[in-house]
Amino acid sequence: MAGKFIEGVKPLQQFMEDGSFLMPEIPAVFRALQAMGAPEYVDYDCLLSLSGMAVRLAWLPGWPAHSHQGVFHSGDSLDTVKLALDRAGAKYTVREIADIGLDAAISEIKASIDRGMPVLTRVCGGMAVLGYRDDDLYGVGTFADRKKRVPPHGYNKVEGIKSYILFDAYEPRPVDAPLLLDTLRTAVHLARVTHIDSLGDAALGIASFDAVAEMMVWDESFEPLERGKRCEGELSFPYERPAGYWREDGARTLGERFWAGYCDYLCMLNGYENFARFLETYADLLPEWAGRLKQAAAYYRVACHYSGELWKYVTPNDKGVWKFRKKEVRYAFAAHMLRAKIYTVKAVEILEQVIG
Repeated sequence: MAGKFIEGVKPLQQFMEDGSFLMPEIPAVFRALQAMGAPEYVDYDCLLSLSGMAVRLAWLPGWPAHSHQGVFHSGDSLDTVKLALDRAGAKYTVREIADIGLDAAISEIKASIDRGMPVLTRVCGGMAVLGYRDDDLYGVGTFADRKKRVPPHGYNKVEGIKSYILFDAYEPRPVDAPLLLDTLRTAVHLARVTHIDSLGDAALGIASFDAVAEMMVWDESFEPLERGKRCEGELSFPYERPAGYWREDGARTLGERFWAGYCDYLCMLNGYENFARFLETYADLLPEWAGRLKQAAAYYRVACHYSGELWKYVTPNDKGVWKFRKKEVRYAFAAHMLRAKIYTVKAVEILEQVIG
């Protein structure tokens, strides 16, 4: 069988080793750049921060039965990837299968692999294609099934490609003062923006903390939920809301509300730790602001800390998640989110002074 592989690239883990498992695009970018010989400073903290994903937050109205971060895995996610690649020094071309056809796409991807250049796809949230055998493509991705990794490299078969990114060249761009300032501007924008048409009614940035806290304290539609069961009847809400506020397909199990709702939001908040390390690493590029940037990093770290406070109230199992139904537990979660908001605001205010 004819084939070629870019070897030595580590498969992506599904939980936290290469960043949050709910932010798959940037880990895929990370692996692709590694395959092209990225220098050591191009690490996950750097790419997550350059792309803006380290500080992106979103909360959807009601209790949808899917990831809140899903709003970033739609058309908007490609812009995130482009921003990371542009700032990292990559030159690339975006292709759509609908434009050129699957056979031509596979031939083009194989030709790129023959040149030693990986390809990025948006399958499984994001995959770095690193090889092929005949017309089968193989690569690594956060959501790729670990049980289906193919020896000897541990890569997964790539299926369902709709679009992909070809690399034309890669000349690593050092993080300098102008790039740092651009990254800070992105962080401020993502904190202060309240609405993006393409993301619908999602509460974004700092505003998302208020949305999370509100959902915790209004105690809406939790009463019908029973432990380990899906509520099939009508969900009643004790307080009136404007028409259209609630999603008709809202989460009908406690587990969905906890894992796909609240815990999913906290996974986004974990990106603050990556951004804090990025700020600490590069603060000295702006000597007059270095101390203040390190203070901002400390504020982001404290805000991130509050995401871990939930484990003092629940455990990651059915018995623990059942406590989410208790009003006093949700009130405590709301309080921690408002604390995280305060420290986020303090950090963003410093960044605004720096980019002034």
